[in-house]
Amino acid sequence: MRLKVILIIISILAISFSIATEIRFLNFRKSMESSMNRLSNNINTKFESVNNDIAKIDNYFVPGGIVEKYIVANSFLKNQMDDLENILTYYQDADNSGYIQIFVTGSKDVWCAFKNEDDKYIFQGNLKPGLNPYKFYFFKSPSIETKYTYQTTYNASFQSGDTSKIYFLIHEPGQSKIRKHPDSAVKNLKDDFNLYIPTVTGN
Repeated sequence: MRLKVILIIISILAISFSIATEIRFLNFRKSMESSMNRLSNNINTKFESVNNDIAKIDNYFVPGGIVEKYIVANSFLKNQMDDLENILTYYQDADNSGYIQIFVTGSKDVWCAFKNEDDKYIFQGNLKPGLNPYKFYFFKSPSIETKYTYQTTYNASFQSGDTSKIYFLIHEPGQSKIRKHPDSAVKNLKDDFNLYIPTVTGN
C-alpha cells in the first residue's frame, strides 16, 4: 500500500513537472515569436526608409534633376572664371615687365618645363598647339596674378619633349621678339636669349 502511494506521488510530481515545462516552453515560444515579430517590423521599417531614401536620391540623378543642374552650373561658372582669368592675363599692362610665352607648332601637345637655379620645377605640363595663355615672368611680377601667370627667374632653365616645335615669344621692357628653341639646351634664359633686363644688363 505504501509503495502505491509513493508511485502515485511520483507520478503526480512527474506530470506536474511536465506541465510546468510545457508551460515554460509555450511562454518562451510566445516571447520569441513576439521578439521576431518586432525585429521583422523594425527591419521592414528600415527597408522602407532606405527605399524611400533611394527613391529620393534617384530623383536627383534623373535628366534635369538637381545633380545635372549642379554639374551644368558648376561647369558654366568654371568656364566663365577660366575665360575671365585668361582675359585678365592677356590684357593686363605689362610694358615695364618681362615675360615669355610658348608657341607650339604641329598638332600634338608638347611637354614643357621651367626650372629655377636650384633645379626645382617652377612649371611643368603638356602645352597645346598654338600660342599658350601662360606667361612666365622673368622680370618684375604681373600686375594681376592668375592661374596663367608664373613667376620664374631670368637665369631659369627650360626643357621640352620636342624642341623642334617650340617657339618663345619674349616680351622685354619696351620691346618684343620671337626666338625658336635653339639646337642646344636652354640652361639660362638670360644668356641663351640675350634678355634685356634693366636691373641686370643695364641700359
